[in-house]
Amino acid sequence: MADRVVASRYAEALLASIADPGQLETVHENVSAVAGVVSDNLRLKTFLEGPSIAEADKHAIVEKVFGDKVDPTTRDFLRLLLDKHRIDHLADIAQEFQRLVEERRGQVRVRVTTAIPLPPDMADRLKRALDVSLGLDCILEPRVDARVVGGVVAVVGDRVIDGSIRTAFDEMRKELMGAPLPT
Repeated sequence: MADRVVASRYAEALLASIADPGQLETVHENVSAVAGVVSDNLRLKTFLEGPSIAEADKHAIVEKVFGDKVDPTTRDFLRLLLDKHRIDHLADIAQEFQRLVEERRGQVRVRVTTAIPLPPDMADRLKRALDVSLGLDCILEPRVDARVVGGVVAVVGDRVIDGSIRTAFDEMRKELMGAPLPT
């Protein structure tokens, strides 16, 4: 829980530090890319998070690896994370920053589970229906689970929209089990 609070605070601070709305996309891309590089490179991650490594050495490696490849806001943000000993939260901060950027764009992630992969035309129709239903631009995160049997289960935050055949069967079974038998 404390990690989510830290990630949220730093992500919100980063978002607030972006004065030019046109800069938002650049910072978003840069932060995502840097978090990916650090996450994928265990040696770099260990070095940056190492408590016995001098801060000056950490700053030097960040400058060398990311220096002119990222915008000044992202570079300053990385320096801040190093100075505040929060670089170990970079992945969570990047994830929370992604959510805040999507929220600002009027987007929402929807986890969509089906029994088989959705063909592109059906995914497009489902996206349009969810866009209208939720009043937001939905970003579909498709998953396949044969237990769904058929239909779709969509999860938006803590809200579940269950249109699966499996659930319909379960509800029918409960009704039948509760029905009085004729005498």
